[in-house]
Amino acid sequence: MSKWLLVLLLSPVCLSSPQLGFGVLPPNINNQGQIGSTQETFDDNPQYSFSYQIADDEEQTYITQSENRDGDQVTGSYQYVDPFGSLIIVTYTAGPMGYSETREVR
Repeated sequence: MSKWLLVLLLSPVCLSSPQLGFGVLPPNINNQGQIGSTQETFDDNPQYSFSYQIADDEEQTYITQSENRDGDQVTGSYQYVDPFGSLIIVTYTAGPMGYSETREVR
């Protein structure tokens, strides 16, 4: 009986003590768990350029793509050979005014 009384008397004290280590972030880590700030990684004028080609004669797969970005404007094109043997060429532009593309079949 005395053990239960001791447990009942001490449990509120144990539960009310502060839990150190929970909810405290070091000053160099933001709320998303990333080191630094989002302002350090933000680019006002993002730019990139990439391209690739796939040519697999055994599987008869032929694909190319190239894309460029300058700020808000993205331009690019991709080409592939469809199952009927036609070359499909798609040229596209995307930006604040939306997305547009043209398709050409050869």
